[in-house]
Amino acid sequence: MSQQGHAVAGSGGLVLGVVQKLDEKHHIIPEYKVEEHQTEAEVRRFSQAILQARLSLQDEMMLLKEHPHANELLPILESHHLMLSDPELQAGTKRFIEEDKINVEWALKRCLTGFEQAFEHMDDIYLKSRKADITQVGQRIFQYLDASPLALHQAQSIMLATDFAPSDVVTMWRDGVAGFAASQGGKDSHTMIVARGVGLTGLVGAQGLFEQAEDGDVLLLNAEENTWILNPSPDECLAYDIEQQQLNEKRDALKIYANQPSQSKDGYYLPLLANIEFVEEVDIALQYGVDGIGLFRTEFLFMQSATLPSEEEQRAYYQKIVQGMGNKPITFRLLDVGADKLVHVQALFGDYDGENPALGLRGVRMLLRKPDILKTQLRAILGCAKTANISILVPMVVSTAEMLAVRALLEEAKAELDVRQDIALGCMIEVPAAALIADDLAKVSDFFSIGSNDLVQYGLAVDRSDEHVGYLYDANHVAIKRLIQMAVDAANRQNIPITVCGELAANRAWTQTFLDMRVSGLSMTARHVLAVRKQLRAL
Repeated sequence: MSQQGHAVAGSGGLVLGVVQKLDEKHHIIPEYKVEEHQTEAEVRRFSQAILQARLSLQDEMMLLKEHPHANELLPILESHHLMLSDPELQAGTKRFIEEDKINVEWALKRCLTGFEQAFEHMDDIYLKSRKADITQVGQRIFQYLDASPLALHQAQSIMLATDFAPSDVVTMWRDGVAGFAASQGGKDSHTMIVARGVGLTGLVGAQGLFEQAEDGDVLLLNAEENTWILNPSPDECLAYDIEQQQLNEKRDALKIYANQPSQSKDGYYLPLLANIEFVEEVDIALQYGVDGIGLFRTEFLFMQSATLPSEEEQRAYYQKIVQGMGNKPITFRLLDVGADKLVHVQALFGDYDGENPALGLRGVRMLLRKPDILKTQLRAILGCAKTANISILVPMVVSTAEMLAVRALLEEAKAELDVRQDIALGCMIEVPAAALIADDLAKVSDFFSIGSNDLVQYGLAVDRSDEHVGYLYDANHVAIKRLIQMAVDAANRQNIPITVCGELAANRAWTQTFLDMRVSGLSMTARHVLAVRKQLRAL
């Protein structure tokens, strides 16, 4: 019997696939069927992994005997060693392999889940606490299971987890995963922005789905209407096929706008730019005929690195963007770590422990605290300046002093590298304070970029990644329009360009408003460009 429900938000698309639930660490465990003659090899792989796990555990126990806290640690490892020898664990896993004809990783996962559920339902508090030991023992075995030559995904996989980080989305997209769903998350969270950027179908805030679904279930994600159906009926699958065909026809019809100019019916040119985060998105953006990159988020390179990337590493990365875009303009936003990326702040900077990262040390505040990191990034971007049309954008600005401090370092870097051409330095208007002093900021900035996602978040005091207050996150709130208007008026008075960046730029209900305001450009997720261009050319 099918079950269905709603989600807070989706990243677009329809997909029908097979459920694969991820653990807390988001380990992707391969799950596939095997033939009768392959079960013996799977059992051998399991026996070998058990042996290797036991031997490594014995080595650890020998080393720990000299440790001052051995009396506390050894009993735990000894219990793990006993669990590895548990006949029920071994017999149960082998039974799943042989009877259900599945690979060893899937069989082990099923067996461990049964043990964990049994411990979870025990009344004895001590025994209940041993559930964690089962999980740890399972991870020891998993690490010694050699990759099977069989494909990881024989059917389209849809990943389920409590939550996903932006880096998880990128990994899933690169691995060919069909889609994902999370029980937590908000409409304009960083995770969803990245998912929309790469075109990976997904839902967030899908309450109840993770608890109801099991590995191997069929799941239909409708990220166009933010709904899901677990184990859909034949009629529901037929309806999915029809809707998928209609969606494909709609997308195909928009392709004629890929090579048309971004201008209104009466000839006002309004460049439609892309927000991107990593190199592979350049090709996606060009397929949609973008007029340039209005926001290149430089954080992803830092988030992938265990240590701070060097000037050479950064320059090489940025150069790939430059080469891909040809002579089209590119705006590099300076490193903006903080808020939902706090774990990376701690890894990169080490000495920050603010209690409220959304209102703490992030964006330009962090950069000015670490001027050597800022200077290195400026030099890396400038290293691409001779072959590209680039601009630099400063995030989280609330004062003219911040812009002047960054400009001073930019001029130093230009002198060191003998870069003589003008490099535009822009200010992000994403905090209400910046909009309120926009006249002053316009005098020390070469251009403005309105960061609509954060402007709504800070303007309405609503966490955009929190599904519980998502109903309050409303870009149509009169206060948001007034803040945008203030920034646009200040830019026009100073005669500097102003671009609207973020999800609001792709909202076609606002396109006429932006035309009336006479903004200089709209920067959005690339896949929205064609629909907005179609709308723009009719206004």
